[in-house]
Amino acid sequence: MNTYIETLPTLVIIVLFIIALVILSQAADKLIEEAVSISLVLGLSKMVVGATILSVGTTLPEVASSVAATLNGNAQLGLGNAIGSVITNTSLVLGIGAVGGLLPIRKETKKTFMILTFTALLFIGTSIGFGDFPREGLLPRSFGLLFLLAVPFYIWYTVKKKPEAILGDIEEVEKETGKNEEGKSSGIKKSVGLLLLSSLGVTLGATLLVSTAEITAARMGIPDSVIASTIIAFGTSVPEVSTTLVATRYGHGELAIGNVLGANMMNFILVMGATITLLPTGQVVPEIYYLLQFPFLLLLFGLLSYPMFSKKLNAVNRKHGFVLLGIYAVYLLTNFI
Repeated sequence: MNTYIETLPTLVIIVLFIIALVILSQAADKLIEEAVSISLVLGLSKMVVGATILSVGTTLPEVASSVAATLNGNAQLGLGNAIGSVITNTSLVLGIGAVGGLLPIRKETKKTFMILTFTALLFIGTSIGFGDFPREGLLPRSFGLLFLLAVPFYIWYTVKKKPEAILGDIEEVEKETGKNEEGKSSGIKKSVGLLLLSSLGVTLGATLLVSTAEITAARMGIPDSVIASTIIAFGTSVPEVSTTLVATRYGHGELAIGNVLGANMMNFILVMGATITLLPTGQVVPEIYYLLQFPFLLLLFGLLSYPMFSKKLNAVNRKHGFVLLGIYAVYLLTNFI
């Protein structure tokens, strides 16, 4: 795709960029609608659906772009995309969601956050232990394989924590749809089909968005490391932005925060797992990550710990949202400077 787009005039590329945003927005809207429908009919909590179905679906752009970059010999682009996406999700996406509406924190949300924090610390610690720190770090191929093996276990762990169905919600769905058991079965099949098509639309839209953004930035002389951790990371995080906006608009704050935390987990264990596994000698982690990317990542996780474990709050509110957006702005400014 990049080869063809590179032959186009800059104005045409900008138009394609806008088209990609429209595709992403529409596909993400349908994705969240069908995910909520399935969660209510099957008795799954919104947090579970957000941390599994939605997080995998909206992480497909990161997987596709990072694997493609690695196969093309640009492993640093894959690393920057994954870590940049986690930072973007935690600051920009959660920030937008919190400003748009309250993001409730449940018991299962806290558990997912603790697993995510442990994974991030393991990621950073391993890179230091196997590398020539502080000059550079290294993530061995075996570590990538370990992360890939963790994907099904993480999904299984999340789903097995499914709480009892909320009868009121299911009765409301039955009343609105007027479906019996056979009708619900047919409705689920249709919803799953639409959900898969929506995920495909999200992936195609994000891929086009990344390609157009990358080529435009390259023409402007922006370095690859900055492109990966900012522009491409933003492009591949647009699905999370879209789904979070729609979720908060519909009053499904649990689904929004579950999607973000789940997507961050998938960025580590699926995106980085696949990228590292493709590299025979492992993933080299440049010094700039220890000076810039990782400190911002740990800062965000530290700040998010306050509303996560505060007995009084139990939600990420508008005030936290503005703080997260401010950190993202500083992150962007620091990268480009």
